[in-house]
Amino acid sequence: MKPASRTKRNPRPLGRMRQTCRSKKGFTLLEVLIAIVILSIGVLGYMAVQFQSVSSRAFAKTLHRAMTTGITNLEELRTLDFAQMGGEGIEYFDKITGQVAAETDYDEGMAYKAEWSVADWSHVSSNPNCFINEMKSLNVVVRWKEMGMDYSSAFFTFERGRKKGDVS
Repeated sequence: MKPASRTKRNPRPLGRMRQTCRSKKGFTLLEVLIAIVILSIGVLGYMAVQFQSVSSRAFAKTLHRAMTTGITNLEELRTLDFAQMGGEGIEYFDKITGQVAAETDYDEGMAYKAEWSVADWSHVSSNPNCFINEMKSLNVVVRWKEMGMDYSSAFFTFERGRKKGDVS
């Protein structure tokens, strides 16, 4: 038996319009528009990430300055003579320069508000062997306003009057 012969079929002739479109090289207008839309979505996403990064960096800088203000105030309280430590107070500091500012600057969001207080623990115990009688607590709270929000950071420590090695 003879194998069946395979005959090649001629492909259907394409219309003149199809032939001219296939022979041209390049992109159609629709392909270009889709590519532009995809590219613009990617660029917008990248820009949003960059904007968030800049915003976070600015807030971190403000937070760092506020914490520096609080620690500085706490250390200033610690340098006072133990017998003179006491009371409470409020001070305002410019956010940029760190110089003394006014309350109106704080209300406008341009300054930090540092509230400090010293608590005496001598009334806690009447036992002379208890060293808590010779302790004072130092508390500093730094407040600031940014973008319509109120923020605060608190610092707290103890200071002891007689320390090891002190002669009474």
